[in-house]
Amino acid sequence: MKKIICGAVIASISLMSSLPVFAYDLPEKSISVSGRGVISAEPDTAEISFGIVTSGTDAAKAQEENNRIYKEVCQSLTDAGIKEEDIKSTWYYVYTERNYENNEVTGYRVENNFSVKTNDKDNAGKYIDSAVKAGVTEVHGVSFSVENPQEYYDKALQAAILNAQNSAETIKKSIGAENITVYSIEEQSSRYSYSTANTVYEEKASADYSSGSSSAMPTDITYDDIEITANVNAVYKFN
Repeated sequence: MKKIICGAVIASISLMSSLPVFAYDLPEKSISVSGRGVISAEPDTAEISFGIVTSGTDAAKAQEENNRIYKEVCQSLTDAGIKEEDIKSTWYYVYTERNYENNEVTGYRVENNFSVKTNDKDNAGKYIDSAVKAGVTEVHGVSFSVENPQEYYDKALQAAILNAQNSAETIKKSIGAENITVYSIEEQSSRYSYSTANTVYEEKASADYSSGSSSAMPTDITYDDIEITANVNAVYKFN
């Protein structure tokens, strides 16, 4: 039986800020409404974040050991099917470890973080297993996304505008207005905000691999559809 390491991951395009509408900017007879559209899309890309941490009393040796592990991990990932150009370094740092009571340097710590991107999202767990077996000491998480979100966002934006128009029509009927026409539609500022699943995988790595255990179970990563959301503010004139 496989172990489920992370639960469903939902990424979203969230539209955060809105444009204020002031009374003196509006026609005398106007209806102000907001609209929201949501489109679901199956993710087609997974990005896994890894880390390698080494330490020692000699900085050069700690770096050498870190680089050795990194090369072995990269080789393991490419052997498993990851393209070399899809392995990207994100953070590399060497810093001293001290005894702060006497400010004495006790050693050096090297941190090497990198990410792996793949369209083979259903096998994300396999790549995690390969990396950990090859020496990765940290798995920071997996994020899922769509590679080209614009086409989905365009549909969500159309749905948001239709939602705003339906609201305006409802208000028009409620107040007994005859006709409404669009005065302005403002798209709210957007930013892509994909949530990342933090896992407890490092505990599994420590328990199953660092001890040389042969009973490690394959990792199963699960995910959910991505919700792509658009929001608008709209003003309609009526008579």
